[in-house]
Amino acid sequence: MIKLVTQILIISGLLSQNIYAMPDVSKAFKEVTFISPKEKSLTLDKYQGKIILVFFGYTHCPDICPTTMLDIRKSLKELGDIADEVQPIFISVDYQRDTPQIITKYVNFFDDRILGLTSSKEMIDKMTKYFKIPYELVDSANNPNYIVEHSSNLYIIDKNMIVKRIIPNGLPYSEITNTVRSLNSVN
Repeated sequence: MIKLVTQILIISGLLSQNIYAMPDVSKAFKEVTFISPKEKSLTLDKYQGKIILVFFGYTHCPDICPTTMLDIRKSLKELGDIADEVQPIFISVDYQRDTPQIITKYVNFFDDRILGLTSSKEMIDKMTKYFKIPYELVDSANNPNYIVEHSSNLYIIDKNMIVKRIIPNGLPYSEITNTVRSLNSVN
């Protein structure tokens, strides 16, 4: 009995501390500034009230990024009018090569509703810290065709800026569609 009471007290204490299984990115959406061809200082809290899809990658990526962009495009098409409630965002972690113009051209190839963003190394580092994801420009000092190690997860964030689902690469695009539909019906 004492063991059960102790476990209940521990669980109650943890729950009262607002511990989340998902990363808390709400501060990142206010503190981290991005650059787009239209804006030189954009924060993502501008999209509060929409369901946000966030993916980190780079435009020279040979496999994961184009596959994920295709999945987002398929999902947006399948969502129909609900897609108006969604803001997909591609954040390049390749701050050395990916200019706002390059990123915009890249994302527009897949779907012009996808917002392509970049920033300084300091801002990218801050954002990836909030999302708890590593990235690395591998041998970028010695090789102009370097690769970038990055997360392959897609983050689905609700209208209140809370990460609701992390979709790993390789799941069918219907996982994006189904999650967005469920979040849209809740809000």
